Amino acid sequence: MPDDEAPAAAARTDQGAAPTTLLRDAPAFVPRARKPALPEAGAPRTDSPGGGGGGVLQKDAPAFTPRPRARPPAPGVQHANALLKSAPAFTPRASRGPAAKPAPEPRPAPEPRPAPEPWAGAPHDDLVMPLPQSGGSGGSGGGRAPFMRPASHFAIDEGLRRALASDMRAAYAVSESDLPYRVHSYYALSPLESAEVAAGPRRIVEQAIKAQSVADGRHRVLGRIAGLQPGDKTCLAAIDRWKQVHSAGAARVDEAFVTRAFGDNSLVVVRAYRPGAACLAARLASGRVPAPEPLLWSVALQLAAALRAVHAAGLSVRVLGPATVWITPSGRVQIACCALADLLALDADRGLVAAQRDDLCAIGRVLRALLGQPSAPQPSAELARLVDYLAGSQAADAPTLDGILRLAGRRVFAELDAARREADLLSDNLRLEMANGRLVRLLCKLSFVTERASDAGEPGWSETGDRYLATLFRDYVFHAVDERNAPLADMAHVVGNLNKLDAGSTERVLLTSRDGKSCLVVTYSEIKRCVESAFHELQLASAPA
Repeated sequence: MPDDEAPAAAARTDQGAAPTTLLRDAPAFVPRARKPALPEAGAPRTDSPGGGGGGVLQKDAPAFTPRPRARPPAPGVQHANALLKSAPAFTPRASRGPAAKPAPEPRPAPEPRPAPEPWAGAPHDDLVMPLPQSGGSGGSGGGRAPFMRPASHFAIDEGLRRALASDMRAAYAVSESDLPYRVHSYYALSPLESAEVAAGPRRIVEQAIKAQSVADGRHRVLGRIAGLQPGDKTCLAAIDRWKQVHSAGAARVDEAFVTRAFGDNSLVVVRAYRPGAACLAARLASGRVPAPEPLLWSVALQLAAALRAVHAAGLSVRVLGPATVWITPSGRVQIACCALADLLALDADRGLVAAQRDDLCAIGRVLRALLGQPSAPQPSAELARLVDYLAGSQAADAPTLDGILRLAGRRVFAELDAARREADLLSDNLRLEMANGRLVRLLCKLSFVTERASDAGEPGWSETGDRYLATLFRDYVFHAVDERNAPLADMAHVVGNLNKLDAGSTERVLLTSRDGKSCLVVTYSEIKRCVESAFHELQLASAPA
Protein backbone atom coordinates (compact mmCIF):
# COMPACT_ATOMS: atom_id res chain seq x y z
CA MET A 1 0.00 0.00 0.00
CA PRO A 2 1.38 3.34 -0.84
CA ASP A 3 2.23 5.77 2.01
CA ASP A 4 -0.34 8.36 1.02
CA GLU A 5 -3.18 5.92 1.34
CA ALA A 6 -2.40 4.95 4.99
CA PRO A 7 -4.13 7.95 6.61
CA ALA A 8 -7.24 7.41 4.61
CA ALA A 9 -7.37 3.73 5.57
CA ALA A 10 -6.95 4.64 9.25
CA ALA A 11 -9.81 7.11 8.98
CA ARG A 12 -12.01 4.52 7.47
CA THR A 13 -11.09 2.12 10.22
CA ASP A 14 -12.14 4.74 12.97
CA GLN A 15 -15.48 5.34 11.31
CA GLY A 16 -16.27 1.67 10.99
CA ALA A 17 -16.00 -1.05 13.64
CA ALA A 18 -14.61 -0.58 17.19
CA PRO A 19 -10.83 -0.17 17.37
CA THR A 20 -8.91 -3.30 18.22
CA THR A 21 -6.10 -1.61 20.11
CA LEU A 22 -5.59 1.45 22.36
CA LEU A 23 -2.72 3.79 22.42
CA ARG A 24 -0.04 2.19 24.53
CA ASP A 25 1.04 5.50 26.03
CA ALA A 26 -2.49 6.42 27.33
CA PRO A 27 -2.56 6.90 31.17
CA ALA A 28 -4.28 4.22 33.22
CA PHE A 29 -7.78 5.06 34.68
CA VAL A 30 -8.35 4.28 38.36
CA PRO A 31 -12.11 3.82 39.16
CA ARG A 32 -13.60 4.82 42.54
CA ALA A 33 -15.76 1.74 42.93
CA ARG A 34 -15.96 -1.46 40.96
CA LYS A 35 -19.28 -1.84 39.23
CA PRO A 36 -20.57 -4.69 37.10
CA ALA A 37 -18.18 -5.02 34.18
CA LEU A 38 -19.15 -4.24 30.64
CA PRO A 39 -19.49 -7.10 28.25
CA GLU A 40 -16.21 -8.74 27.45
CA ALA A 41 -14.34 -8.04 24.28
CA GLY A 42 -16.10 -9.41 21.29
CA ALA A 43 -19.56 -9.07 22.80
CA PRO A 44 -21.93 -6.81 20.97
CA ARG A 45 -22.23 -3.18 22.30
CA THR A 46 -25.58 -2.29 23.64
CA ASP A 47 -25.01 1.43 23.45
CA SER A 48 -24.39 1.51 19.73
CA PRO A 49 -26.90 3.31 17.63
CA GLY A 50 -27.93 0.13 15.94
CA GLY A 51 -28.10 -1.92 19.08
CA GLY A 52 -26.15 -4.68 17.32
CA GLY A 53 -22.57 -5.67 17.43
CA GLY A 54 -20.88 -2.60 16.18
CA GLY A 55 -17.54 -3.87 17.64
CA VAL A 56 -15.88 -5.35 20.75
CA LEU A 57 -13.91 -3.78 23.67
CA GLN A 58 -10.37 -4.56 24.50
CA LYS A 59 -9.99 -6.88 27.48
CA ASP A 60 -7.34 -4.64 28.97
CA ALA A 61 -9.64 -1.56 29.01
CA PRO A 62 -10.52 -0.42 32.55
CA ALA A 63 -14.12 -0.62 33.74
CA PHE A 64 -16.14 2.63 33.54
CA THR A 65 -18.49 3.63 36.33
CA PRO A 66 -20.92 6.37 35.29
CA ARG A 67 -21.74 9.19 37.81
CA PRO A 68 -25.35 8.99 39.03
CA ARG A 69 -27.47 11.60 37.50
CA ALA A 70 -29.17 14.08 39.97
CA ARG A 71 -32.95 14.24 39.61
CA PRO A 72 -34.55 17.68 40.04
CA PRO A 73 -36.76 17.93 43.16
CA ALA A 74 -40.48 17.97 42.66
CA PRO A 75 -42.28 21.34 43.00
CA GLY A 76 -43.27 22.19 46.58
CA VAL A 77 -40.74 19.90 48.25
CA GLN A 78 -37.52 21.60 47.23
CA HIS A 79 -36.67 22.52 50.81
CA ALA A 80 -38.25 19.54 52.53
CA ASN A 81 -34.94 18.16 53.70
CA ALA A 82 -33.85 21.50 55.13
CA LEU A 83 -37.16 21.94 56.94
CA LEU A 84 -37.02 18.47 58.42
CA LYS A 85 -33.51 19.06 59.68
CA SER A 86 -34.50 22.29 61.46
CA ALA A 87 -37.80 20.94 62.87
CA PRO A 88 -37.88 20.06 66.61
CA ALA A 89 -38.25 16.48 67.67
CA PHE A 90 -41.87 15.33 67.79
CA THR A 91 -43.14 13.69 70.94
CA PRO A 92 -46.56 12.07 70.43
CA ARG A 93 -49.26 12.47 73.08
CA ALA A 94 -51.36 9.70 74.46
CA SER A 95 -54.12 8.79 72.07
CA ARG A 96 -57.45 10.46 72.86
CA GLY A 97 -59.49 8.95 70.09
CA PRO A 98 -59.60 8.81 66.32
CA ALA A 99 -59.86 12.63 65.94
CA ALA A 100 -57.63 13.97 68.68
CA LYS A 101 -56.80 17.66 68.29
CA PRO A 102 -53.18 18.78 68.37
CA ALA A 103 -52.04 19.96 71.76
CA PRO A 104 -51.88 23.78 72.08
CA GLU A 105 -48.74 25.49 73.12
CA PRO A 106 -48.46 25.08 76.91
CA ARG A 107 -49.00 28.26 78.92
CA PRO A 108 -47.21 29.00 82.15
CA ALA A 109 -49.33 28.02 85.10
CA PRO A 110 -50.70 31.06 86.98
CA GLU A 111 -49.40 31.57 90.47
CA PRO A 112 -52.01 30.78 93.12
CA ARG A 113 -53.56 33.82 94.76
CA PRO A 114 -53.44 33.93 98.53
CA ALA A 115 -56.78 33.81 100.27
CA PRO A 116 -58.24 37.09 101.50
CA GLU A 117 -56.93 37.92 104.92
CA PRO A 118 -59.67 37.31 107.49
CA TRP A 119 -60.53 39.88 110.10
CA ALA A 120 -61.78 39.25 113.62
CA GLY A 121 -65.39 38.07 113.63
CA ALA A 122 -66.08 39.03 110.00
CA PRO A 123 -67.66 36.72 107.42
CA HIS A 124 -65.76 35.67 104.30
CA ASP A 125 -66.14 37.98 101.31
CA ASP A 126 -65.50 36.34 97.93
CA LEU A 127 -65.21 39.62 96.04
CA VAL A 128 -61.59 40.68 96.18
CA MET A 129 -59.46 43.35 94.55
CA PRO A 130 -55.69 43.33 93.93
CA LEU A 131 -53.57 45.94 95.63
CA PRO A 132 -49.94 46.71 94.75
CA GLN A 133 -47.26 45.46 97.10
CA SER A 134 -45.05 47.89 98.89
CA GLY A 135 -41.87 46.14 97.75
CA GLY A 136 -42.60 45.87 94.04
CA SER A 137 -43.87 42.83 92.20
CA GLY A 138 -41.68 40.48 94.15
CA GLY A 139 -42.01 42.05 97.56
CA SER A 140 -40.75 40.17 100.51
CA GLY A 141 -42.37 36.99 99.25
CA GLY A 142 -40.10 36.68 96.20
CA GLY A 143 -42.36 36.84 93.13
CA ARG A 144 -45.67 36.26 94.89
CA ALA A 145 -48.95 37.46 93.42
CA PRO A 146 -50.23 40.86 94.60
CA PHE A 147 -51.81 40.89 98.02
CA MET A 148 -55.58 40.47 97.92
CA ARG A 149 -58.02 42.43 99.99
CA PRO A 150 -61.76 41.90 100.44
CA ALA A 151 -64.24 44.15 98.70
CA SER A 152 -64.97 45.78 102.05
CA HIS A 153 -61.44 47.23 101.91
CA PHE A 154 -62.90 50.28 100.18
CA ALA A 155 -66.04 50.29 102.34
CA ILE A 156 -66.50 51.29 105.97
CA ASP A 157 -64.72 49.57 108.83
CA GLU A 158 -66.17 46.12 109.49
CA GLY A 159 -66.64 46.66 113.22
CA LEU A 160 -68.32 49.99 112.61
CA ARG A 161 -70.52 48.47 109.91
CA ARG A 162 -71.67 45.74 112.26
CA ALA A 163 -72.44 48.27 114.99
CA LEU A 164 -74.43 50.46 112.60
CA ALA A 165 -76.27 47.45 111.20
CA SER A 166 -77.20 46.38 114.73
CA ASP A 167 -78.45 49.90 115.51
CA MET A 168 -80.52 49.92 112.33
CA ARG A 169 -82.13 46.57 113.16
CA ALA A 170 -82.94 47.82 116.64
CA ALA A 171 -84.39 51.07 115.27
CA TYR A 172 -86.72 49.42 112.76
CA ALA A 173 -87.77 46.46 114.91
CA VAL A 174 -91.41 46.62 116.01
CA SER A 175 -92.64 44.49 118.92
CA GLU A 176 -96.17 43.20 119.24
CA SER A 177 -98.15 45.18 121.79
CA ASP A 178 -101.56 46.69 122.49
CA LEU A 179 -100.31 50.18 121.76
CA PRO A 180 -102.06 52.22 119.07
CA TYR A 181 -100.37 52.33 115.68
CA ARG A 182 -100.27 56.14 115.54
CA VAL A 183 -100.20 58.84 118.19
CA HIS A 184 -100.07 62.52 117.25
CA SER A 185 -97.52 62.67 114.39
CA TYR A 186 -95.74 59.43 115.31
CA TYR A 187 -96.45 55.90 114.09
CA ALA A 188 -95.13 52.32 114.40
CA LEU A 189 -95.14 52.45 118.21
CA SER A 190 -93.10 49.76 119.98
CA PRO A 191 -92.59 49.47 123.78
CA LEU A 192 -89.08 49.71 125.20
CA GLU A 193 -88.77 49.80 129.01
CA SER A 194 -90.54 51.35 131.95
CA ALA A 195 -88.71 53.22 134.70
CA GLU A 196 -89.90 54.30 138.13
CA VAL A 197 -88.91 57.88 138.85
CA ALA A 198 -88.68 59.01 142.49
CA ALA A 199 -89.28 62.68 143.26
CA GLY A 200 -89.47 63.06 147.00
CA PRO A 201 -92.45 61.13 148.32
CA ARG A 202 -93.93 60.71 144.83
CA ARG A 203 -93.34 57.69 142.59
CA ILE A 204 -93.95 58.13 138.88
CA VAL A 205 -93.70 55.38 136.27
CA GLU A 206 -92.59 56.54 132.84
CA GLN A 207 -93.15 54.13 129.94
CA ALA A 208 -90.62 54.48 127.12
CA ILE A 209 -92.06 53.88 123.65
CA LYS A 210 -90.14 53.91 120.39
CA ALA A 211 -91.89 55.57 117.43
CA GLN A 212 -91.12 57.00 114.02
CA SER A 213 -91.85 60.58 113.04
CA VAL A 214 -94.11 61.34 110.11
CA ALA A 215 -92.32 64.65 109.50
CA ASP A 216 -88.72 63.49 108.99
CA GLY A 217 -88.81 59.68 109.31
CA ARG A 218 -86.47 59.63 112.31
CA HIS A 219 -87.09 57.57 115.41
CA ARG A 220 -88.02 59.13 118.73
CA VAL A 221 -88.65 58.00 122.31
CA LEU A 222 -92.11 58.84 123.64
CA GLY A 223 -91.99 59.08 127.43
CA ARG A 224 -95.58 58.43 128.53
CA ILE A 225 -96.87 59.32 132.00
CA ALA A 226 -100.29 57.71 132.29
CA GLY A 227 -103.10 59.57 134.03
CA LEU A 228 -101.17 62.82 134.46
CA GLN A 229 -101.13 66.20 132.81
CA PRO A 230 -99.22 69.42 133.45
CA GLY A 231 -100.60 71.70 136.13
CA ASP A 232 -100.71 74.87 134.03
CA LYS A 233 -99.39 76.46 130.84
CA THR A 234 -96.18 77.58 132.59
CA CYS A 235 -95.06 73.95 132.81
CA LEU A 236 -95.49 73.41 129.06
CA ALA A 237 -93.48 76.53 128.39
CA ALA A 238 -90.45 74.88 130.07
CA ILE A 239 -90.08 72.68 126.96
CA ASP A 240 -88.81 75.68 125.01
CA ARG A 241 -85.91 76.13 127.43
CA TRP A 242 -85.02 72.43 127.34
CA LYS A 243 -84.83 72.59 123.53
CA GLN A 244 -81.81 74.89 123.95
CA VAL A 245 -79.80 72.22 125.78
CA HIS A 246 -77.31 70.52 123.45
CA SER A 247 -75.16 67.81 124.98
CA ALA A 248 -74.23 64.28 123.95
CA GLY A 249 -75.04 63.05 127.47
CA ALA A 250 -78.52 64.58 127.70
CA ALA A 251 -81.44 63.37 125.55
CA ARG A 252 -82.64 66.18 123.31
CA VAL A 253 -86.26 67.22 123.98
CA ASP A 254 -88.42 67.92 120.92
CA GLU A 255 -91.92 68.51 122.25
CA ALA A 256 -94.54 67.52 124.83
CA PHE A 257 -98.28 67.02 124.43
CA VAL A 258 -101.30 65.54 126.16
CA THR A 259 -103.25 62.82 124.36
CA ARG A 260 -106.08 60.36 124.91
CA ALA A 261 -104.87 57.96 122.22
CA PHE A 262 -103.85 55.45 124.89
CA GLY A 263 -107.33 55.37 126.40
CA ASP A 264 -106.55 57.78 129.24
CA ASN A 265 -105.26 61.27 129.78
CA SER A 266 -101.51 60.80 129.22
CA LEU A 267 -98.64 63.23 129.11
CA VAL A 268 -96.08 62.41 126.40
CA VAL A 269 -92.54 63.86 126.28
CA VAL A 270 -90.78 63.35 122.92
CA ARG A 271 -87.00 62.88 123.12
CA ALA A 272 -84.18 61.76 120.83
CA TYR A 273 -83.70 58.01 120.36
CA ARG A 274 -80.36 56.27 120.77
CA PRO A 275 -80.36 52.70 119.32
CA GLY A 276 -79.27 49.96 121.68
CA ALA A 277 -79.60 52.05 124.82
CA ALA A 278 -81.32 50.52 127.86
CA CYS A 279 -82.22 51.61 131.35
CA LEU A 280 -79.25 51.36 133.70
CA ALA A 281 -81.40 50.20 136.63
CA ALA A 282 -82.84 47.33 134.55
CA ARG A 283 -79.39 46.25 133.49
CA LEU A 284 -78.08 46.40 137.02
CA ALA A 285 -80.96 44.18 138.15
CA SER A 286 -80.04 41.58 135.54
CA GLY A 287 -76.29 41.85 136.19
CA ARG A 288 -75.52 42.71 132.55
CA VAL A 289 -73.37 45.78 133.21
CA PRO A 290 -69.61 45.25 133.39
CA ALA A 291 -68.01 47.61 135.88
CA PRO A 292 -64.29 47.98 135.16
CA GLU A 293 -62.80 51.11 136.66
CA PRO A 294 -62.17 52.88 133.30
CA LEU A 295 -65.90 52.55 132.56
CA LEU A 296 -66.81 54.03 135.95
CA TRP A 297 -64.59 57.06 135.34
CA SER A 298 -66.10 57.43 131.86
CA VAL A 299 -69.65 57.33 133.23
CA ALA A 300 -68.82 59.95 135.86
CA LEU A 301 -67.23 62.31 133.32
CA GLN A 302 -70.05 61.89 130.77
CA LEU A 303 -72.71 62.70 133.35
CA ALA A 304 -70.70 65.67 134.60
CA ALA A 305 -70.42 67.03 131.04
CA ALA A 306 -74.17 66.63 130.51
CA LEU A 307 -75.00 68.39 133.80
CA ARG A 308 -72.67 71.23 132.87
CA ALA A 309 -74.78 71.92 129.73
CA VAL A 310 -78.06 71.62 131.69
CA HIS A 311 -76.90 73.92 134.50
CA ALA A 312 -75.51 76.47 132.02
CA ALA A 313 -79.04 76.81 130.60
CA GLY A 314 -80.41 77.62 134.07
CA LEU A 315 -82.10 74.23 134.50
CA SER A 316 -81.75 71.16 136.67
CA VAL A 317 -82.63 67.49 136.19
CA ARG A 318 -83.88 66.91 139.80
CA VAL A 319 -84.68 63.21 139.20
CA LEU A 320 -81.26 61.89 138.14
CA GLY A 321 -80.56 58.30 139.18
CA PRO A 322 -79.96 54.78 137.81
CA ALA A 323 -83.60 54.60 136.62
CA THR A 324 -83.27 57.76 134.51
CA VAL A 325 -79.84 57.02 132.99
CA TRP A 326 -79.65 54.94 129.82
CA ILE A 327 -76.47 53.15 128.77
CA THR A 328 -75.43 51.59 125.46
CA PRO A 329 -73.34 48.41 124.98
CA SER A 330 -70.37 50.62 124.05
CA GLY A 331 -70.49 52.51 127.37
CA ARG A 332 -72.21 55.71 126.23
CA VAL A 333 -74.60 57.09 128.88
CA GLN A 334 -77.46 59.53 128.49
CA ILE A 335 -79.82 61.32 130.86
CA ALA A 336 -83.24 60.19 129.63
CA CYS A 337 -85.54 62.15 131.96
CA CYS A 338 -84.91 65.67 130.74
CA ALA A 339 -87.80 68.14 131.27
CA LEU A 340 -89.86 65.63 133.26
CA ALA A 341 -89.52 67.39 136.61
CA ASP A 342 -90.37 70.79 135.13
CA LEU A 343 -93.43 69.46 133.29
CA LEU A 344 -94.84 67.79 136.38
CA ALA A 345 -93.63 70.49 138.81
CA LEU A 346 -91.77 67.87 140.81
CA ASP A 347 -89.81 69.14 143.82
CA ALA A 348 -90.70 72.69 142.87
CA ASP A 349 -90.18 73.92 146.45
CA ARG A 350 -86.43 73.50 146.26
CA GLY A 351 -84.39 76.31 144.75
CA LEU A 352 -82.34 76.03 141.59
CA VAL A 353 -78.97 76.07 143.38
CA ALA A 354 -79.94 73.25 145.73
CA ALA A 355 -81.41 71.27 142.84
CA GLN A 356 -78.22 71.62 140.80
CA ARG A 357 -76.11 70.57 143.83
CA ASP A 358 -78.32 67.49 144.19
CA ASP A 359 -77.76 66.66 140.50
CA LEU A 360 -74.01 66.41 141.13
CA CYS A 361 -74.58 64.25 144.18
CA ALA A 362 -76.72 61.97 142.00
CA ILE A 363 -73.58 61.07 140.03
CA GLY A 364 -72.22 59.51 143.23
CA ARG A 365 -75.41 57.48 143.65
CA VAL A 366 -75.04 56.12 140.11
CA LEU A 367 -71.41 55.14 140.79
CA ARG A 368 -72.33 53.43 144.07
CA ALA A 369 -75.01 51.45 142.22
CA LEU A 370 -72.41 50.26 139.71
CA LEU A 371 -69.91 49.40 142.46
CA GLY A 372 -72.57 47.54 144.39
CA GLN A 373 -72.72 44.71 141.85
CA PRO A 374 -71.31 41.35 142.95
CA SER A 375 -68.92 41.32 139.99
CA ALA A 376 -67.65 44.87 140.54
CA PRO A 377 -63.91 45.15 141.30
CA GLN A 378 -62.45 46.85 144.32
CA PRO A 379 -62.25 50.59 143.52
CA SER A 380 -58.94 52.40 143.56
CA ALA A 381 -58.11 55.12 146.07
CA GLU A 382 -58.80 57.88 143.51
CA LEU A 383 -62.24 56.48 142.61
CA ALA A 384 -63.12 56.02 146.28
CA ARG A 385 -62.23 59.66 146.96
CA LEU A 386 -64.47 60.76 144.09
CA VAL A 387 -67.43 58.75 145.39
CA ASP A 388 -66.94 60.18 148.89
CA TYR A 389 -66.66 63.70 147.47
CA LEU A 390 -69.93 63.33 145.53
CA ALA A 391 -71.72 62.13 148.70
CA GLY A 392 -71.48 65.55 150.36
CA SER A 393 -74.83 67.28 150.24
CA GLN A 394 -74.23 70.13 152.68
CA ALA A 395 -73.46 73.59 151.39
CA ALA A 396 -70.05 73.60 153.03
CA ASP A 397 -68.80 70.51 151.29
CA ALA A 398 -71.09 70.54 148.24
CA PRO A 399 -69.50 69.01 145.10
CA THR A 400 -68.77 71.18 142.08
CA LEU A 401 -67.81 70.50 138.49
CA ASP A 402 -64.33 71.92 139.10
CA GLY A 403 -63.89 69.58 142.05
CA ILE A 404 -64.87 66.58 139.90
CA LEU A 405 -62.33 67.56 137.24
CA ARG A 406 -59.62 68.03 139.87
CA LEU A 407 -60.18 64.53 141.26
CA ALA A 408 -60.43 62.96 137.79
CA GLY A 409 -56.99 64.31 136.84
CA ARG A 410 -55.34 62.49 133.97
CA ARG A 411 -58.45 60.42 133.26
CA VAL A 412 -59.96 63.47 131.62
CA PHE A 413 -57.25 63.24 128.97
CA ALA A 414 -57.98 59.55 128.42
CA GLU A 415 -61.68 60.31 127.91
CA LEU A 416 -60.86 63.16 125.54
CA ASP A 417 -58.43 60.99 123.57
CA ALA A 418 -61.02 58.21 123.23
CA ALA A 419 -63.55 60.72 121.90
CA ARG A 420 -61.03 62.06 119.37
CA ARG A 421 -60.11 58.59 118.16
CA GLU A 422 -63.75 57.73 117.66
CA ALA A 423 -64.24 60.97 115.76
CA ASP A 424 -61.28 60.15 113.50
CA LEU A 425 -62.67 56.69 112.82
CA LEU A 426 -66.06 58.10 111.88
CA SER A 427 -64.47 60.80 109.72
CA ASP A 428 -62.32 58.33 107.79
CA ASN A 429 -65.24 56.02 107.15
CA LEU A 430 -67.47 58.93 106.24
CA ARG A 431 -65.09 59.81 103.41
CA LEU A 432 -65.42 56.28 102.06
CA GLU A 433 -69.18 56.44 102.25
CA MET A 434 -69.17 59.84 100.56
CA ALA A 435 -67.39 58.26 97.58
CA ASN A 436 -69.88 55.40 97.61
CA GLY A 437 -72.73 57.90 97.63
CA ARG A 438 -71.38 59.52 94.48
CA LEU A 439 -71.22 56.11 92.80
CA VAL A 440 -74.82 55.37 93.80
CA ARG A 441 -76.01 58.60 92.18
CA LEU A 442 -74.05 57.74 89.05
CA LEU A 443 -75.53 54.23 88.95
CA CYS A 444 -79.02 55.69 89.29
CA LYS A 445 -78.45 57.89 86.25
CA LEU A 446 -77.11 54.95 84.23
CA SER A 447 -80.12 52.84 85.20
CA PHE A 448 -82.50 55.60 84.13
CA VAL A 449 -80.88 55.83 80.70
CA THR A 450 -79.97 52.24 79.75
CA GLU A 451 -82.43 49.50 78.73
CA ARG A 452 -85.26 52.01 78.35
CA ALA A 453 -87.82 50.65 75.88
CA SER A 454 -88.99 53.94 74.40
CA ASP A 455 -89.28 57.58 75.22
CA ALA A 456 -91.46 60.24 73.62
CA GLY A 457 -92.69 57.72 71.08
CA GLU A 458 -89.18 56.85 69.87
CA PRO A 459 -88.64 53.06 69.84
CA GLY A 460 -85.24 51.88 70.97
CA TRP A 461 -84.51 55.22 72.58
CA SER A 462 -81.67 53.87 74.73
CA GLU A 463 -79.96 52.29 71.70
CA THR A 464 -79.58 55.49 69.68
CA GLY A 465 -77.54 58.66 69.97
CA ASP A 466 -75.66 59.37 73.17
CA ARG A 467 -77.67 56.73 75.02
CA TYR A 468 -76.01 53.96 73.01
CA LEU A 469 -72.62 54.97 74.38
CA ALA A 470 -73.98 54.71 77.93
CA THR A 471 -75.33 51.23 77.16
CA LEU A 472 -71.95 50.08 75.83
CA PHE A 473 -70.23 51.42 78.94
CA ARG A 474 -72.72 49.60 81.17
CA ASP A 475 -71.91 46.33 79.38
CA TYR A 476 -68.17 47.01 79.66
CA VAL A 477 -68.39 47.55 83.41
CA PHE A 478 -70.95 44.99 84.56
CA HIS A 479 -71.10 42.37 81.79
CA ALA A 480 -67.36 41.80 81.26
CA VAL A 481 -66.05 38.25 80.70
CA ASP A 482 -62.60 36.74 80.89
CA GLU A 483 -60.66 34.75 78.27
CA ARG A 484 -62.76 31.66 79.09
CA ASN A 485 -65.96 33.62 78.45
CA ALA A 486 -66.79 33.33 82.15
CA PRO A 487 -68.43 36.26 84.00
CA LEU A 488 -65.89 38.65 85.50
CA ALA A 489 -67.14 39.64 88.96
CA ASP A 490 -64.31 42.03 89.82
CA MET A 491 -65.23 44.80 92.25
CA ALA A 492 -62.00 46.65 91.51
CA HIS A 493 -62.95 46.81 87.82
CA VAL A 494 -66.39 48.19 88.65
CA VAL A 495 -65.34 50.73 91.27
CA GLY A 496 -62.33 51.90 89.28
CA ASN A 497 -64.31 52.56 86.11
CA LEU A 498 -67.16 54.27 87.93
CA ASN A 499 -64.70 56.55 89.73
CA LYS A 500 -63.09 57.48 86.40
CA LEU A 501 -66.51 58.18 84.91
CA ASP A 502 -67.57 60.32 87.86
CA ALA A 503 -64.31 62.30 87.66
CA GLY A 504 -64.57 62.70 83.87
CA SER A 505 -61.10 61.28 83.21
CA THR A 506 -59.46 61.84 79.82
CA GLU A 507 -58.25 58.24 79.75
CA ARG A 508 -59.46 56.30 76.73
CA VAL A 509 -61.43 53.06 76.88
CA LEU A 510 -62.46 50.56 74.20
CA LEU A 511 -66.19 49.81 74.11
CA THR A 512 -67.48 46.87 72.06
CA SER A 513 -71.03 45.96 71.16
CA ARG A 514 -72.46 42.60 72.14
CA ASP A 515 -72.28 41.23 68.60
CA GLY A 516 -68.69 42.44 68.22
CA LYS A 517 -69.44 44.46 65.08
CA SER A 518 -69.00 47.90 66.65
CA CYS A 519 -65.92 49.14 68.49
CA LEU A 520 -65.59 52.66 69.87
CA VAL A 521 -62.57 54.27 71.51
CA VAL A 522 -63.79 57.12 73.72
CA THR A 523 -62.74 58.93 76.89
CA TYR A 524 -64.52 58.76 80.21
CA SER A 525 -65.29 62.47 79.96
CA GLU A 526 -67.18 61.86 76.71
CA ILE A 527 -69.15 59.03 78.30
CA LYS A 528 -69.98 61.25 81.27
CA ARG A 529 -71.23 63.99 78.94
CA CYS A 530 -73.47 61.48 77.16
CA VAL A 531 -74.91 60.14 80.43
CA GLU A 532 -75.57 63.61 81.82
CA SER A 533 -77.15 64.73 78.54
CA ALA A 534 -79.46 61.71 78.36
CA PHE A 535 -80.48 62.04 82.02
CA HIS A 536 -81.15 65.76 81.57
CA GLU A 537 -83.34 64.89 78.60
CA LEU A 538 -85.36 62.53 80.80
CA GLN A 539 -85.72 65.21 83.47
CA LEU A 540 -87.07 67.67 80.93
CA ALA A 541 -89.54 65.09 79.63
CA SER A 542 -90.77 64.27 83.14
CA ALA A 543 -91.21 67.91 84.19
CA PRO A 544 -94.86 69.06 84.26
CA ALA A 545 -95.89 71.30 81.40
